[in-house]
Amino acid sequence: MATIMRRTESPIEWAEIKEAVQAGKVAELLSVGDEIAETLATGEHAVFVVAGIGVYEENQVIFSLKDCLAEEYYMNKDWTNKGGWPACDMRRHLTEDVFPTLPDSLKAVITPRLLTTDDGTAEDELWLFSEKEIFGEDWCDGDPDDKHIPYYQNPVNRVKRDRDGDQTWWWERSPYANASTAFCYVTSGGGASGSIASTSRGVCFGFCI
Repeated sequence: MATIMRRTESPIEWAEIKEAVQAGKVAELLSVGDEIAETLATGEHAVFVVAGIGVYEENQVIFSLKDCLAEEYYMNKDWTNKGGWPACDMRRHLTEDVFPTLPDSLKAVITPRLLTTDDGTAEDELWLFSEKEIFGEDWCDGDPDDKHIPYYQNPVNRVKRDRDGDQTWWWERSPYANASTAFCYVTSGGGASGSIASTSRGVCFGFCI
């Protein structure tokens, strides 16, 4: 006998998610892999996917972009990974340029995340995923306390697409271990590699509620 699977859609408010987190009931509302579509102030259509629940803090929800932003960006203008994530240009870009484009209702509920790296700490509303969060192993430097994010435990979800719908490479926040000029990234096929920091590649950020 054949079976049919149907995708269901229902309205949801970001404030509703925040209330569920605070009440300890977010697992009753969301599951890993659930998607929420939004339109950014730039007019760009974005899909946010539930990447993990309770990974670092009880009832905390980690969201990830399903695919990359339309605009590619570099980790640093210069060929260096000195200072790691806390000192990089990508961090400034997400904070100053990307965060303001989010809907006000979303900006109001995002909880800044404290990132502990070998280069110091950073507290950010938006951030890139680390090598360990994506692959479960740390072939790069700088993120000793990170865990394998449930959504990225499925290799299929490591493959991202660009604005044209083509598979694309995307940056991680982890400095590349064997080169002072590079950061780690995910290849278009979902593998692990590293690239010169000044190269523009796909941007797939995460945030917490």
